[in-house]
Amino acid sequence: MLNVVKMEMHSGADRNAFGNLALDFCRAAKAVSGVNSANYFWVNPNLIGFIIDFQDGAWGPGATPDAAATRANFALGDISSMVTNEYWMSAGAGTHSYTIAQ
Repeated sequence: MLNVVKMEMHSGADRNAFGNLALDFCRAAKAVSGVNSANYFWVNPNLIGFIIDFQDGAWGPGATPDAAATRANFALGDISSMVTNEYWMSAGAGTHSYTIAQ
């Protein structure tokens, strides 16, 4: 599964700090068991996108929160606002979810 997130820097925030906090968040996410990768990308000078690839149940709703990742997320939230937060699943996982819901 993928978690796709966009964070927009607050007006007046330090861009260097924004990038460093994004890196800290990715490092903390990568340390979570079941997270395959966590990367960030500059969408524009004020917007960072994250793509976190994880095994079902390791990240996001229903997962046990990780202290370091949560701290990094709150630090990022102090200087930016979440624009989008989406969870994407493969076609097979979507079909499985649909089947068990029947």
